Amino acid sequence: MNNTKEEIRDKVIDYINSGVAGRLVIYKPEKNIYEADLSVERRANYKEKGLFIQINSLIVPSKDETIFIKDFLQESFNAEKNFYLLFVYFDKERQKIDDYTWLIPSLDFVDIADVIKMDDDKKTLRFESSSDLKKKNKYSRFIIKTEELGKTVLKALEKGGKFDFKDIDFEGKNIINLANLKEFVVDARKNTYAADSTPVDNPRLLASKQLEFQKGNYFYRDIYFLGEKKFIGQEIVYQDGKPIWGMNYIGDAIGKLETNFLKESLFRLTEKCRFGGVCEYEKREYKYEDQGQGTVEEFSGRELISLEGKNIFKLTYQGGII
Repeated sequence: MNNTKEEIRDKVIDYINSGVAGRLVIYKPEKNIYEADLSVERRANYKEKGLFIQINSLIVPSKDETIFIKDFLQESFNAEKNFYLLFVYFDKERQKIDDYTWLIPSLDFVDIADVIKMDDDKKTLRFESSSDLKKKNKYSRFIIKTEELGKTVLKALEKGGKFDFKDIDFEGKNIINLANLKEFVVDARKNTYAADSTPVDNPRLLASKQLEFQKGNYFYRDIYFLGEKKFIGQEIVYQDGKPIWGMNYIGDAIGKLETNFLKESLFRLTEKCRFGGVCEYEKREYKYEDQGQGTVEEFSGRELISLEGKNIFKLTYQGGII
């Protein structure tokens, strides 16, 4: 358990460091101040008071909705302007902190936390929230993108610990679970072009081919044009009716046999290809290769098909979160 706690702390440090261009100094406090796990200061601002952050984590190996509950003994809880509570979901299987976390100033937490009376008459301050972030509650305004943790902490330091979380404008943001998004795109691709599915009868764009797939609150649309020399198109994913992710592509026109091999390759490698990874597939004299870089959030790459070692097809793509 201690190793997992250290893993989570190290990942939090990485997130805080990212996006702030070395402007922060992060270290573990020598003294047990507020039972904090991290102390964060602005580099070269020695007279400025830093922030202390206590990391509270819930390990979740499942994708099902989980309730995060954490109690703090009221009589020993220290609420100070420069002390923050960080609540994170940690996926042990993927070794990854969830895309969204709660960063709550301790002074605000004392004001809004539920007070729970225990059997021994002692009282605790309770944090309780669902992993389904669409279920709004009193902690929702403290939700931030994990990748923005460094910028958020830096802004808090610049304002002397008086960070206004309304600046984050959480209201109206689409909460995007990257793992669920990628899983949906994989399903959509397997059930459309790679599966040789039938295009819709009335495409939105004249003379285009349009493929669609829906599952839950996600909707996928692939629109492309076939020409004599090239084909060009784009994939778009909607969440609750709002576009959240997309990819555009342009490739060489090829014959039926090559097209069938491309579809077979994409079907077999759907979980890896066109997300920025590197993968390949061979069948008889044909070879498919995907040379990509990036993640589902932002990626680009190039596909190649060769016949007996000679390149006969190239496609370039790029995409990510909108």
